[in-house]
Amino acid sequence: MFKPYDLGDKVALVTGGRRGIGRGIALRLAAAGAAVILTGEKLTDEGLEETREFIERVGGKAAVLACDLADAQSREGLIQSAQNFFGPIDILVNNAAFNSYEYASTMPVSSRNKIFEINFHGPVDLIQQALPAMLEKKWGRILNICSETMRQAPIPYPGPEQYVHGLAVYGASKIALERYTFGLAAELHGSGVHVNATYPYRVCVTEMNSAAAKQSLKAHPDWAESVEMMAEASMALIGGTLTGISKSSREIVQMLQQPLHGLDGKTITGDARTLATLD
Repeated sequence: MFKPYDLGDKVALVTGGRRGIGRGIALRLAAAGAAVILTGEKLTDEGLEETREFIERVGGKAAVLACDLADAQSREGLIQSAQNFFGPIDILVNNAAFNSYEYASTMPVSSRNKIFEINFHGPVDLIQQALPAMLEKKWGRILNICSETMRQAPIPYPGPEQYVHGLAVYGASKIALERYTFGLAAELHGSGVHVNATYPYRVCVTEMNSAAAKQSLKAHPDWAESVEMMAEASMALIGGTLTGISKSSREIVQMLQQPLHGLDGKTITGDARTLATLD
């Protein structure tokens, strides 16, 4: 029997919460009672204030914080700044990500560095900043958003070659994050701090989908996954007792026999088999 999540005494930080998956997770966290801090490169980033307003409109607590996750100096002290709003961070969702879609054979070091700074080093820095307070409380949840591109696409390719080859370095950064997730979860065993990862089964349908992703979805509508599916899996990992897990959102929802909820956390809209609409 599914029990509603109660995070009424928790504080969450979600990176990249201005739209898409990050916004969906932030809304579900707020619906469960958590106070939510959202980050963007700039406070004027499109959608950042809108997400905060969505949360506050339904009676939740939210704040926004600027941070260029590609810059180590900008990341330094981010957790300290975030906890000035509502107190120590209990839940950290590393959702922000970057890709340049350049081929692995010719990608310059500047692009490689930016991908790994945002997708790997940034999450690790924030985790290390947040851990002391979590360990002191003996409760914490760290969720890293990884990617299906951690595995090389099989031949024949499921879409344009550039979409496949242009994701090689991005996938490498995400598999590095997955390996870190497993290792950290094992290290923190018994501490009360749980570390997990999830990712879309194939393609999460958002306003940010590339032209190549949209083309692939037209050919494979069964790949379409909703933001709600990612948010449901994320909430299952944050609100539950699992640690050391890295699975697609559909696998998690199916494994735990979760109903699929809307972003209000109340309306049941389906289950792990539910596909997203492409409209």
